Amino acid sequence: MEVVRLSPDPASASVPAWPRGPGGVGEVFRVAVPLMISTGCLSAVLFADRTLLLWYDGASMSAAMAAGNFFWALICLPIGIASMTGAFVAQYVGGGQPERVGRLLWQAVWMSLTTIPLFGLAALYARELFVWTGQAPALLELETVYMQTLMVGALGGVLETALSGFFSGTHRTMTVMWINIAAAVLNLVLDIPLIFGWGVIPSLGIVGAGWASVISFWFKALAYLVLMAGPRFQEVYQLRSGFRPDRRLMRRLLFYGLPAGLQSVAEAGAFTVIILQIGQLGNLPLQATTMAINFNMIAFVPLIGVSIAASVLVGQHLPRSGPRFAVRAALTSLSIALLYSCGWAVLYLGAPQWLLSLYRQGLAVTEGEVLSPAGEETDQAIALAVILLRFVATYVVFDSIQLVLAGVLRGAGDTWFVLLATVVASSAALGLGLALEPESGRLMFWWWVVTGWVWSLAALMTGRFLQGRWKTIRLVGAEH
Repeated sequence: MEVVRLSPDPASASVPAWPRGPGGVGEVFRVAVPLMISTGCLSAVLFADRTLLLWYDGASMSAAMAAGNFFWALICLPIGIASMTGAFVAQYVGGGQPERVGRLLWQAVWMSLTTIPLFGLAALYARELFVWTGQAPALLELETVYMQTLMVGALGGVLETALSGFFSGTHRTMTVMWINIAAAVLNLVLDIPLIFGWGVIPSLGIVGAGWASVISFWFKALAYLVLMAGPRFQEVYQLRSGFRPDRRLMRRLLFYGLPAGLQSVAEAGAFTVIILQIGQLGNLPLQATTMAINFNMIAFVPLIGVSIAASVLVGQHLPRSGPRFAVRAALTSLSIALLYSCGWAVLYLGAPQWLLSLYRQGLAVTEGEVLSPAGEETDQAIALAVILLRFVATYVVFDSIQLVLAGVLRGAGDTWFVLLATVVASSAALGLGLALEPESGRLMFWWWVVTGWVWSLAALMTGRFLQGRWKTIRLVGAEH
């Protein structure tokens, strides 16, 4: 096969080869599929966590949904900044400057370490945060202890996001995939004994699920560090010699990364407020919402892998060969995402009972046809979740559009528009929701708010992509 090297530097023998057909299906699949599997592992773990918690105690699953979203809203700013390392690495390699990669990654590490005081304060005042949002008393303590546990792994989550950008940005997505698979297996193996107890290990319930996640976060961060510490990458990428702080590069990382982080804050913040509003309605509406969101997440989270792949490929093609192949990669990524999301939309509409029947497994049933109280509540939640999955089916395709095109724009460096569009759409959805919330039918009302929010994001990202300004932006310059 004819290949073209990503870097003209003769020392870059370890830089992966660029296959024929840049931006085509083969290249996008080669980058995207391992990333889809990687992010799919996250959705599988979250799905399993919440399902196991339902089998342990329905209230624990509801609390894990609310507290987990609150946790994400608190950490997504630094994670959003750290996630830009993949786009930076891609443009450095595509622009023939792989020796600058190490310095860039170290700036991301220094930025990650500055989050320690923030995460400590969030853990300390977790209960006050949930009291302030008016959560149901039955869920308050569970939400508090779950979020406090997760905060122990927050720094690990930021670090692994920053370090994984090296492997995705240099097309080593198989490495990212295998580390995420290993972390997912570790999390699931720990879940059962830590949640339900086993031998000398006591039953910890929702706290056990939290500790399984914490261990998984730190496992990934340490695995990336170990792989990067070897001599294999030192000569080309100068990972060790880039140790020193670089104010100019840090400012560049923050300039392009801060919008990505703030975009995540706007999205996660608005979604968390909506979940907390639903949480005020009681356990049953929140439990049904959690069930529907769990299946939505199975469709959504792997698409993050396609978005990352689009970002990396656009980031490498723009400085190397101009916009032609970048546009091709973007459209190919979008086509893959649309096919994938359409398949899930059909399942949500055609087989919701079959999907949701999983939640009946593991629950106690009394003699005959009479269900236990836990079983009756779960059946009521499943009946409600069938209706909510219809909402998911109406927006899941639009969600794939906005997610992939936002990745394209970020890969090019158009991060400030992505931020502005997200803030406008999220603020409008949340503001209208809070202003117009009715006295009755509040659960369905908030699901309509979510649906309209996703539609508006898809429209904004599509308009910006078609306008084309992103084709002229460059994240990195020629300075050394």
